[in-house]
Amino acid sequence: MDIAIINSWLITLEGKGLGIVKNGGIGIEDGKITYVGKMSDFRYQRADRIIDGKNKHAVIPGLINAHTHSILTLCRGAVHDVPEIEYMPKGLDLFINHLKGQDFILGTKLAVLEGLRAGTTTFAEYGMGIAGLVRKIFLPFNARVVATETINELSLDEEKKQNKLYTFNKFMGRSAFKRANKLFREFKSEELVTTIYGPQALDMISIELLKEIKEQAVENNSKIHVHVAQGGRERIQITLRYGNDMTTVGLLRKNDLLDSHLIAAHIHDTTEAERNLMVKEGVKMVGCPSSISKIDGIVPPLGNYVQLGGIAGLGTDEAPGTGHHNLFTEMKMACLLTKVLQKDPTAMPPWEALRLATIGGAKVLGLEDKIGSLKVGKSADVITVNLNHAHLTPVFDKPFNNIVANLIYSSKGNEVDNVIIAGNPIILESSFVNIDEKSIINDASKRAQQIFENITEDWRNTNSKMVSYQDQGFI
Repeated sequence: MDIAIINSWLITLEGKGLGIVKNGGIGIEDGKITYVGKMSDFRYQRADRIIDGKNKHAVIPGLINAHTHSILTLCRGAVHDVPEIEYMPKGLDLFINHLKGQDFILGTKLAVLEGLRAGTTTFAEYGMGIAGLVRKIFLPFNARVVATETINELSLDEEKKQNKLYTFNKFMGRSAFKRANKLFREFKSEELVTTIYGPQALDMISIELLKEIKEQAVENNSKIHVHVAQGGRERIQITLRYGNDMTTVGLLRKNDLLDSHLIAAHIHDTTEAERNLMVKEGVKMVGCPSSISKIDGIVPPLGNYVQLGGIAGLGTDEAPGTGHHNLFTEMKMACLLTKVLQKDPTAMPPWEALRLATIGGAKVLGLEDKIGSLKVGKSADVITVNLNHAHLTPVFDKPFNNIVANLIYSSKGNEVDNVIIAGNPIILESSFVNIDEKSIINDASKRAQQIFENITEDWRNTNSKMVSYQDQGFI
């Protein structure tokens, strides 16, 4: 075999519970998992590469970031602690208008670097011009990507309207739809690339175009990934366009768009009755607890969706919002915020959060036959976590084991020391194999400094709450 991982705790996400195996091993050959089980039955001695966990490693499936926008990562820390209504018009829009194509590329490199470092092996990348990101970043980095081209009919100027009906630009929507369809042709032979459609939100796209996208998704055996019921701005537009009694979920149902082809991100402006309906119709959900709590001051109903029987995954959204692209942080936030929201310390236990970031995310994206668990025949997307850190100590297994609880509540993500995607080593012994990490970090820091210096006067003229923070010496 090509790679053998030995003498490790396995958390397979298969079988009973989490499928935990003490003192187990993993065999990898030709990009696939060929052995999962106890060391006593593992014949690994002739493997080309042996990774010895020395009983201090946890081996888990590669983490799946089911909803991420990477291109704005250079704006990390640029907008925070402002009213939700200021976030885009007085915050991100200013920075976006000063970014160049090279900045989107560099921001995405930084985000993927961060994600890989913390054990993410699959990125559901959602944005405009995704083909370029796949060619220039994801394929050279050997990272698995679910390429999702944003499709909307809205200019940035329209988004700045408040309490006025948006005007749709049909040409914009058609152009984006064409780019999305081209992805299927361009990357159909790439094992690491899956393509789905990204109609952005129901306040940003016409129902007519959304129906066409759905038909094409069905024809291509794909999915549509939509920001659903995100809050006040969307609610105002839905009622202005479709009537006071209409909601986003109601509109989806009315137009036969509420089914298993739909991936619904966020959904924090839904009722429990609407969520029940979504679960019944097979809609998958992605929650981004850190981002939505930080931007909107709301905890997305991720725990409730799972309790209702729904299939869900986790995403990091965009770095200016969430502050990170680290799924270990997101798993912890999902647990803690759900407990607070439901006022129930038993809500969202750590094993459920781990499911969301692995096999749950795979099911959301339609990739559960390929990734999301450690099983013979699946793609070898595997990470190892070094448990030999003060904050992950002690490790014990009698009368029960504490590994999963510590992974979710105590890990930082930097304990990941080996990352393998489709059998290709990306990180070995905590070092990238073929990625110049220092160069990317240095380039990102220098470029961000230039951008922010050039917009100082324009930024002050926004009169954003951020400006008052700066005047008071807080930032």
